[in-house]
Amino acid sequence: MGRKKDSGLSLLVFGDLNMDMIGRVDAWPTPGGECLCPQLELHCGGVGANCALAIAPWGIHVRLLGCVGQDRFGDLLLDTLRKIGVDIRGVQRSSRSLTGLLYINVTPDGQRTFFGSRGANQFMDPARVHASSLLSSRAAHLVGYSFLNPGPEKMARQILRQFHSRGKWVSLDVGMEPAKRIPQKILRLLPQVDLLFVSSEEAAVLAGQSNAGKSFLQFQRAGAKEIVIKLGKLGCLISEGGLLREVPSFAVRAVDSTGAGDAFTAAFLQARLRGWSALEAALVANAAGAAAACRVGAGVMLSDVAGTLKLLRAQRLKGTWEKIRLQVLSRVRRAGGF
Repeated sequence: MGRKKDSGLSLLVFGDLNMDMIGRVDAWPTPGGECLCPQLELHCGGVGANCALAIAPWGIHVRLLGCVGQDRFGDLLLDTLRKIGVDIRGVQRSSRSLTGLLYINVTPDGQRTFFGSRGANQFMDPARVHASSLLSSRAAHLVGYSFLNPGPEKMARQILRQFHSRGKWVSLDVGMEPAKRIPQKILRLLPQVDLLFVSSEEAAVLAGQSNAGKSFLQFQRAGAKEIVIKLGKLGCLISEGGLLREVPSFAVRAVDSTGAGDAFTAAFLQARLRGWSALEAALVANAAGAAAACRVGAGVMLSDVAGTLKLLRAQRLKGTWEKIRLQVLSRVRRAGGF
């Protein structure tokens, strides 16, 4: 269940809820070949559910919005979220489709390939959401997938308007499929979000070139405020004092990168909700992403706060980053400890 929630720290998360079926294989098959794995594993997933499950153990009260089907997969997702302490009163159930389902093929290097459908996530109905239930949170987190379909997009834009009208901030995690399918829509959103999360691969698609630093500057010119480019095992790129900073990563033996980016985002968000600096938030986020990559599966497997802090304690850094590492550990202790 994680540590006791701080009633003053609350986040609204709106995004996909899926059931992930994971298969670990020895190698990627040749076209037309067979690919057998020792076993298939079922895990809760989806970028919305993953973020909620990963941030709740940090002591943040999370209200989740989304949609699942009227099926056993939906039952399992909601039961898992409830047990972790996520507020699921905003999760709808639809008879128009099955719960989102993905098969994830994981190779020994930890890389994963996704196959599946968003299912019921496409049928979120904003008319069934009361505005008062949204605004009890201090901030909101959106995902790019919500802008792929009319109903979820209407809900996401409503959240943007209502939170900004009350001086609250909104973050956005782009996602690869939205970056490919609706790049111009995503770029037009940049001035409207306060904190942008994008992977280096997504940034390359959106910016039309592969240099992460140049993509960063292009997003700034497009109106993005605070930008975080996730570089995977290389760490992340942020801006501090007008300068681009490459935040160091933590060395681990990755077994599955599924959801590692969501664990990164959750750790960054909890830090910003607590008023930590961008550099502190980025460093704890790198540790959280690395810890998540050490475990198979997303969902509840991302809730490894202890593993995150183990990495922060164990791996000394160079230069000013060592001072920041110690500051992060001190902040965690002052926040109540884990």
